[in-house]
Amino acid sequence: MIRTTIPLPVDIHQEWRMEALLKKMTLGELVLEKTGVKKKRSQKMDVDKQIERDFAFFDKVGRSGLAIDAVAAVREDRNRDDA
Repeated sequence: MIRTTIPLPVDIHQEWRMEALLKKMTLGELVLEKTGVKKKRSQKMDVDKQIERDFAFFDKVGRSGLAIDAVAAVREDRNRDDA
């Protein structure tokens, strides 16, 4: 969603604000309802799907390369810096 500012006549704003309060929804949700636009599912679902895709990608990359002992690599790097 994109946040925007629109000018409304005072009487319409008050009427819609009261209607939104009575319906226990935000003014933005009421405007979407009045325009016939259905609210999309929460962005959280999209983020969860993106995280799953990212993990799947990294898992695939990790399985396609050489097996690396990360602990040994860090120790080796640390010991090289200390020498």
